[in-house]
Amino acid sequence: MNKVELIFVSALLLAPLATTSPLVKRATDTDTSKGIDPKLHLGVYVLSEVAKIGKWLLEEGSVVVSNAVKELNEIPEKDELLQANITRMAKIGKQAAEFKLDDNEDSVMKLFENMASLAEMMADYESMAENTKLKQTLRRALDNNGYIKLDSELEQKFTALSKDFDKVFTVYLQSLSSNERLKQSKLINWYNDFLDEVNEEKKLEKLSELFDLLN
Repeated sequence: MNKVELIFVSALLLAPLATTSPLVKRATDTDTSKGIDPKLHLGVYVLSEVAKIGKWLLEEGSVVVSNAVKELNEIPEKDELLQANITRMAKIGKQAAEFKLDDNEDSVMKLFENMASLAEMMADYESMAENTKLKQTLRRALDNNGYIKLDSELEQKFTALSKDFDKVFTVYLQSLSSNERLKQSKLINWYNDFLDEVNEEKKLEKLSELFDLLN
């Protein structure tokens, strides 16, 4: 499993929690800075940033996938398995390219659904045996059309999200009184565990737990 696929799958752990939460509505409000409980602002921040990354991901990923499909379609003789993968990639690339994010809950949920489709496709690709003709053919087409660059940029975006969240949480902590800190001990303990985690996948999994603590 490479970096881009790991981040895809880990980020999706946010979706089941975020899309069933009232935070979705708050995150899609035009002005999220007014009238929000400081604690809920943490969830709104994470959800909003993941939505931004997801929008970027669909825009850039659709180009990578669609161009790879064009290259694969030029192969004169394609077996049934390769053709099935091309058909799937074409469908997902088209859906990603056509998606437009609007300021409403349904659109945010659709964003995560499209991310899930793209993530599942990439997970299947990454799990293929390295020495197979299918894997080598798909890799050549994807790498020729920007997959490696997408990998690097996506990792940078999630790394930045993690660092920026540290700053946002620090501001939140500074706003709490001693009594409030006691009341929010579970959230603060979670944050300390989040800071201590060094594994990228587990850190993103930890981030998804935030929504349970906020609801």
